[in-house]
Amino acid sequence: MQNRLLKHLTYNILSNEEYGFKTKLQTDNATYKLTDEILNALNSKLLICGIFCDLEKAYSCVIHKILSSKLEFYGITGNHFKP
Repeated sequence: MQNRLLKHLTYNILSNEEYGFKTKLQTDNATYKLTDEILNALNSKLLICGIFCDLEKAYSCVIHKILSSKLEFYGITGNHFKP
């Protein structure tokens, strides 16, 4: 079930910039990409700005009813979502 869900998310929902949940991609890849883009911008004498948010506890702030409806929208359904 987990493999099927991850495959569905990877190919249908998650963007190319999502590294945390994809097989063979880690947050190190995101760090490398960000550093590479910053260095390219510096070499091109472009202005660089960044905003970083700590989302470590973000899941505890999720409204689960909305999350369930979004999962259903993306085709993830089943008895385990019913109260």
